Amino acid sequence: MGSYLQISQVAKAFSTQTVLKDISIDLGQGECLVLLGPSGCGKTTLLNIISGGLHADRGELICDGAVLDAPARAIHVPMRKRGFAMVFQEFSLWPHMTVAENVAFGLSLRGMSRFEREEKTSAALAQVHMEALANRWPSELSGGQQQRVAIARALVVRPRLLLLDEPLSALDARMRETLKEEIATLLKEAGITAVYVTHDQTEAFTVGDRIAVMNQGRLEQVGAPEEIYREPQTRFVAGFIGASNLFSYTREGGHWQLDGQVRLEREAPRAWPHRGHLLLRREAVSIRMQNGRPRIAQGNEVCLTGTCLRERFLGDRHEIFAHIGKDLIFRGISPARIPKGAAVDIAFSIDDVRLLTE
Repeated sequence: MGSYLQISQVAKAFSTQTVLKDISIDLGQGECLVLLGPSGCGKTTLLNIISGGLHADRGELICDGAVLDAPARAIHVPMRKRGFAMVFQEFSLWPHMTVAENVAFGLSLRGMSRFEREEKTSAALAQVHMEALANRWPSELSGGQQQRVAIARALVVRPRLLLLDEPLSALDARMRETLKEEIATLLKEAGITAVYVTHDQTEAFTVGDRIAVMNQGRLEQVGAPEEIYREPQTRFVAGFIGASNLFSYTREGGHWQLDGQVRLEREAPRAWPHRGHLLLRREAVSIRMQNGRPRIAQGNEVCLTGTCLRERFLGDRHEIFAHIGKDLIFRGISPARIPKGAAVDIAFSIDDVRLLTE
């Protein structure tokens, strides 16, 4: 798939504070890119540069072959001429217009005939399952219904690119769960190219074809959701995505020493450096109450003995924090509650250990 949206070495600073540091991302047509990261990481600033609301200090932005931003060449296409549409976290509906009038507003500005407006508005409302409420006022709608209308209003003008800035953050947890699934399905069925900003991991994994993880204005990693989860490249991504065990390690001959405290009696891959950091996902670690004698490792398994520090009920399972050595803590999963202070077996496969490159 060719590149539809190209972001090349884009940088931005406000006064003396650099908020974007040479961001480069390519996006294929029909794909949804999620900008994911903590508050203040620069994701909304990047979205505003894409929309045309902000000027980049340097770099280039190209969409469908057209250069939209290139400060070195004094090129900046204004927001109104980019043909993009935006959905905000606030629903921003006109209170004096009905649902149908809100959706049709952009079409009216384009001089479209009444018949065409009504036809396209009905189709857009059907896409978001709101056709039955076309004559309602915004004040008569729930938050989720209002956001569906805002999405229909953005889609009806058939934008070259759809931009969504934390569109679910104003909704309650149950509505967020429902609407994120609907948005993911809608984007796929309509074949829309989109850039979606969120700080919520599950939202990013549901909606995104690819995820760009950002931290302090830098791009940490770009990849498919499964790649980001299973093969994080940096300590930040490993810690930010999912629940993980992060350890420093050193190699001693063919073996590993975790955090200078626990020796793993397994041969370390020879290609790995002599020191660095390792990731082990929480769900890859099995923790069980000890039955009187330590568990014996099988195959590629590593088995350690520790003490339950605390547990957390997750609904269908329990998260266990187990203490080993001086202050080394493993997070793992148990099917049953384990009391604090109980002796536990900690087991995981060496195949589930990942090396972090940064």
